[in-house]
Amino acid sequence: MVVRTPTLNSLKRGFLSQIHQPLPLSRRESQQLLDSITSSFRKNLDKEHPWQFEDAAAALPAAKSEEPSPKTTTTTRHRPTDRHLRAILSNPLFSHPTQDRRLTVPAPTKSPFDVFDAAVARGLMTPRRAAGFLATVRAQVANEQSSDTRANLAATGAGLRVLQWLRASGQENDLRFLSDPALVQQLVPFMYAEGLEEVAWKWLSQLAVQRLRVMEVESGLGKLNAQPLFKLLNAMIQEASHSTAAEAKSNLDTSYSALLRAYELLPKDYRIANLSVKHNWASLSWASTVDAFERPKPSVALFEAFVQQGRPYSLPLDMAHLELHHPTAPSSDAAVYYMHSRDGKARDVTDTRMGDRSRRRLICLALDTVDRLKQTGNMTEASWVERFLTNMCQNLNLGILNLNAADSIASERPLYRLN
Repeated sequence: MVVRTPTLNSLKRGFLSQIHQPLPLSRRESQQLLDSITSSFRKNLDKEHPWQFEDAAAALPAAKSEEPSPKTTTTTRHRPTDRHLRAILSNPLFSHPTQDRRLTVPAPTKSPFDVFDAAVARGLMTPRRAAGFLATVRAQVANEQSSDTRANLAATGAGLRVLQWLRASGQENDLRFLSDPALVQQLVPFMYAEGLEEVAWKWLSQLAVQRLRVMEVESGLGKLNAQPLFKLLNAMIQEASHSTAAEAKSNLDTSYSALLRAYELLPKDYRIANLSVKHNWASLSWASTVDAFERPKPSVALFEAFVQQGRPYSLPLDMAHLELHHPTAPSSDAAVYYMHSRDGKARDVTDTRMGDRSRRRLICLALDTVDRLKQTGNMTEASWVERFLTNMCQNLNLGILNLNAADSIASERPLYRLN
């Protein structure tokens, strides 16, 4: 005899429609139904998982297991159902702290090294996060009461830790991490402090020989300061000029040597390389003249090599100023010639094409020239340079304020309020 199974439509007509209808039960009947379901659940669980008294004297007969025995307070707490429910309710997911959160002791702050190691272990470390790690360590070192910041940076070993991560993760192979300006700015000081500067020179060499064309295509030639080679070389030259102690600044010999090395290392037929070297040469030229009072005099050989390196750049103002600051044989001839060539053009300082940096450089050149001429006893030229400086400053002030002399003298308002 073949029993036919009901069709899906008959099931829908039979009981599926009734399942979704609310049961017509009162509150008392609903409670009775819940008690019945709970009792049935306990009975079936006791049958599948028999329970015993703690003394384990004898197991209950199997025939009597169907009839529920009178419950007592002692036995109830040992029932398998109670243990099962108690295990569920004691799960940490269902537990809530009862103590006041305001009274809880805050967890100790993790060390940045622990955070860095944990992120590396989980594969979450990125160049930007590595830069944040180095910035945090550097801020902690800055808060320490010590005069030798570079020694404190070296003691942390943070630069080596980041370098090891770069090598282990394979990022040192293509040098793409150098495109992150934050990482370059933070990592290079640690590398120089920890004696790892040769690694930076290796990166610069790889950029110049192997990866320079790729980096130019990927980064574009629009902004020089966005180029990986420029950022790396700039950070290296800046670190080379830093002193090992904060009490006194050292001379610029190490910076001159670093720039000369970069000039010999980088190819001359690449625009990014040439502009990067020229930019750093101009920065060192400023430090050698305008800020020369802050440092001891450099060695003659390195200074002259540095000046010779900059001659192809056609920067007459820089060259004239550098000759005034020669370590052993300063000369004012080029400076006087430069200012005579600008005689009658003092109002050029008001030209918007002449930046504030160039204006300040020209004023410093005139002041240094006057001092040198007075030292050599050439008072005639010194007087002329002073008049040139006076006219230049007057034109600069009046040009910026867009006033004439009569209006500025007759006015009762402060000059900085006039426009």
